[in-house]
Amino acid sequence: MKKKYILPLFVAAMAVLVASHSCRKFENGIEVPSYIHIDSISVDCDYYAFGANTSNISDAWVYVDDQIVGCYELPATFPVLKKGPHKVSVYGGIKVDGRSGARAPYSFYAPMVYSNLNLVQDSVVNLNPVLNYYEIGKGTNVGWMEDFEQGSTLVKTSDSDTSLFRVGFPESWQGDVIHSSYSGKVVLPPDSLHFTLANSDPLYDLPTNSNPVLLEMDYKCNAAFTVGLLYYKDFKLTEWPLVTVTPTDSINEVPQRWNKIYVNLGPTLVEYRNAEYFKVYVTSHVYKGTATEYVPDRTRYYYFDNMKLFYK
Repeated sequence: MKKKYILPLFVAAMAVLVASHSCRKFENGIEVPSYIHIDSISVDCDYYAFGANTSNISDAWVYVDDQIVGCYELPATFPVLKKGPHKVSVYGGIKVDGRSGARAPYSFYAPMVYSNLNLVQDSVVNLNPVLNYYEIGKGTNVGWMEDFEQGSTLVKTSDSDTSLFRVGFPESWQGDVIHSSYSGKVVLPPDSLHFTLANSDPLYDLPTNSNPVLLEMDYKCNAAFTVGLLYYKDFKLTEWPLVTVTPTDSINEVPQRWNKIYVNLGPTLVEYRNAEYFKVYVTSHVYKGTATEYVPDRTRYYYFDNMKLFYK
């Protein structure tokens, strides 16, 4: 049986109370649980509104009759002290900033709701939730999207050694399929240390009031890179690094495996709420003229796709 992960702390406290109550029932033989099994959770969405249906849902946050049962790392089989028809809601959970210790329901995925799921004692009900985003303007707003199908709005900054270029099959995210024919690629030879890319148009309307703001991004790489925000204040554009992303493939010269990350931008937007505008940037993890400068012993490859900035 999978271990529960309940975050944030107030949810953890609720889960402890539920678990302790359930244990007493099991010990006294008063109740026989029903079981739910969820192997995985996928996303199906309108490409023209939300981009490609890529996802990296690691957990199921489950509610029965609007009361939390738990957060379960997938795949999961878990007991429920209910029988007969009940409302079961499944939310898609992510690792915020790619960290295993920062799990939360993704703010922009609407839950899959089973209005009258028949729970049978000592039996397993298998669920295969398919989620969609909350509607535009009703839970989801789009700040910026880039999937490289029509070009690229992710451009080099003035201090970057190189630019991004588009690649197609077989290097792109899903190969030669509709709406996913191209990806962005950066190549840094051993004698080139640094790249920085940012979205071309300033972002003026991002909320700075603690509302959820997250960046989705698919990537593959054989060297680390950093994701951050540029903020323009006092006639100066300043980098604020957020997450250092580790390589997806350190064995092959050209990386083979794609991964997806959800980066939390909200706290930084609150911190710099007086900035005139923001931009998203990605940069290599090596900087010229610093103590960390070194000469890599091989060419570094970075691929990007399906970059989506959503906010409430």
